Amino acid sequence: MTQSVGGTSWDIRSLLATPMGVAIFWFFVLFWTLAVLIPIGRVLRRTGHSPLWSVFFLVPGANVLALWVFAVKPWPVGGRGPDGTSAAPL
Repeated sequence: MTQSVGGTSWDIRSLLATPMGVAIFWFFVLFWTLAVLIPIGRVLRRTGHSPLWSVFFLVPGANVLALWVFAVKPWPVGGRGPDGTSAAPL
């Protein structure tokens, strides 16, 4: 997609043709990856799961499968309250 900005035309291919453009692209990829993985890993650690499970959330299809696995498997931490009822009511 080519756009005219201030009299010059550019597109993503021309940006990625420069070393600075490649560096900017990989910076945003790294930033977005960390912005997604860190919070998911922290939530998983709080529930007693390994934070490495958060890698599945980067793979299309595997993220939905991982959500289903977490939804139906028993939780390693907590689970039941002292009175035998569920710790987190629906």
